Formats: sequence, C-alpha cells, structure tokens
Amino acid sequence: MPRPPSPEIAASDHRPSLTRLSGFLLRAEDVTAAWERYADEHTDLDGWPYDQDAFDRRMAARDAALWRLFAPVRDEAAHLLDTAEAIADQLAGRSVQTRWVWQLDQLRGALDRVVAAQTAFTDWQDTHPHMSDELVHRARATRDKRAWDGLNDWITHGRAVLEIHATALRAGRPGVRRPLPAPTVVRSTPTAQAPHR
Repeated sequence: MPRPPSPEIAASDHRPSLTRLSGFLLRAEDVTAAWERYADEHTDLDGWPYDQDAFDRRMAARDAALWRLFAPVRDEAAHLLDTAEAIADQLAGRSVQTRWVWQLDQLRGALDRVVAAQTAFTDWQDTHPHMSDELVHRARATRDKRAWDGLNDWITHGRAVLEIHATALRAGRPGVRRPLPAPTVVRSTPTAQAPHR
C-alpha cells in the first residue's frame, strides 16, 4: 500500500484550492458585514424591519451573493476537508489545535447542507423543465436561503482548513515561520435576530 504524502507535500499540492477558499472567506466576510450594517440600520430596537419587503429583498441578495462566492469552492470542498483531516492526523503532537477536529466536523455538516440545497434545486428543475423564469428565480432564491446556514458555518470555521495546511508547510520546513497567505477573518458580533429572520 503506498504511503500517504507527507503533510507538507499534501498541503502544497492544494495551493490553488486554498487560494479559492481564502478568497471566498475574504469576500464573504465583506458580504456578511454589509448585511449586519444594513440590518442594524433598517430594524427597530426589537429587530423588526421597518420595511419587510425591502428587508427580504436585501436578505435574498445576501444569500445569492454568498452562493455565487462559494461556487468555486463547492466542488472541491469535500476533498479539502478530507485532506485537512488526513494532515491533522499526521501532525498529531505538532502544533495541532484541538478545535480543528470539531471545526472540520462542522464544515462537513455545513457542506452537506449546501449540497442538499443544490440537490433539491436540481431535482426541482428536472421535475419541472418548462417552468417560467420567474418560478426558476424563486426556486433559486429558495436554494440560496436554504444554503445560508451552511455557508455561514464555512465563513465562521473555514479558516481552520487554511491553518491546518499552513501548519503542515511550517512543519516540513524548519525555521520557516510564515504560513500560506490567509485572510484575517474577523467575525463581528452577530446582531440579535428577530424571530422572523
């Protein structure tokens, strides 16, 4: 049975995928920060929107933007998680963060929810091949809304994948302290959400 590649080789082999993940995290953080500002400015003290229709449109725009941003990562995300888990196992005892196992599990569950949203949309399209553009648009918006929770988990925990690969590269090159370029993802405190959100 062939030996698995060393952690640092496995990490370096995934640079393009990691770059796409890093780009998603940076741009998605901008989208969510803009949404939080909007929600703060357009809701009352109890969190209810001043204009529900405008609020819903803005939320749908947020969901659609995050779906588009994750698209370059979605098909390779499972492989990134598999590789990160294998690397973390090989790095046991060498700068391993205990939270990584939990975060990778969260990311895998989140990816399952995102894939399920796409599968439901694709199944709907297959079942209704001659629907109007308006109905397709609504179905797409429903998919994006269903995927929001999973995509938000990727925004929250996706940096763990970058950290694991960066640690592997450092472990393979003694004296090298700089990891792969990775975004500094600063999560702002979530705003209180009204029951309808």
